[in-house]
Amino acid sequence: MDPKEMAEYTLTVQEAAQIMGITGARVRQYIAQKRLPAIMRAGAWFLRPNEVTAFKPKPRGKPPKK
Repeated sequence: MDPKEMAEYTLTVQEAAQIMGITGARVRQYIAQKRLPAIMRAGAWFLRPNEVTAFKPKPRGKPPKK
């Protein structure tokens, strides 16, 4: 990954969690599941703001009955 691309990853896990309205643990789960792209720098995860705002979690549980 080139330095210009790395510079796009500016949000911390906690900042992303606040934007998404979820916990930092849930953000880290999405990163581990490779559903949310992130890079590790200096021992911390960083995410792209556009990826965070565009992220749509899959609905949990059973679908509603019709």
